[in-house]
Amino acid sequence: MRSPSSPIAFPLLSQLNRLVCRVMYQVSPPPQSPLPEAGPVLVVSDHTSLSDPLVLLATAGRPIRFLMAREIYQRPHLRWVFRAFDCIPVTRGSYDVAAVRTMVRALHQGEVVGLFPEGGIHEYREESGHLGIGYLVLKTGAPVVPVSISWDKVRPVSLLGTLLRPGKAVVRYGAPMVLPPEPDPNRGRLGEVTADVMRAIRDLGRFTG
Repeated sequence: MRSPSSPIAFPLLSQLNRLVCRVMYQVSPPPQSPLPEAGPVLVVSDHTSLSDPLVLLATAGRPIRFLMAREIYQRPHLRWVFRAFDCIPVTRGSYDVAAVRTMVRALHQGEVVGLFPEGGIHEYREESGHLGIGYLVLKTGAPVVPVSISWDKVRPVSLLGTLLRPGKAVVRYGAPMVLPPEPDPNRGRLGEVTADVMRAIRDLGRFTG
């Protein structure tokens, strides 16, 4: 497993994020990590708030490399933070070969990759899930851990607003889903796997306790 690219900044930012999540969102790490202790993992979650990556990082128990919109990743004052967390920039609205290769390589190296299969909160959103999820699952054979995040109120749509407005989040992790890799799945097969993953996420979201 590769170490974070910022060995000094990463642990400091991780501690700060856990503090923010505990104080602002009433979220703390569970007693036991909800992810497999080692090896590749795909963390896939529903997505309604810009705070979603923060609460996942605070509760997963392992570093997560998130796929993130390039226009956000390239913001000058925040780019160093995204680099510290080894985020993977992607050009939305297109098939970004470089981003896909980076994710596949990360999984082959035993890392955790985090994805929001619905896409953006408003733009580029696909309620049924983007087929890239199915591709990564079948290409790598990595275990998939579905997650559902629920908030007590509608969250702000700006980065600054989401950090400054308190709220309560509940993060529910499901059991790992494991599928054997397939060398050349067709579009129909990608759709089946993506639908299975999205169904697992929505089943978690139905719990209220």
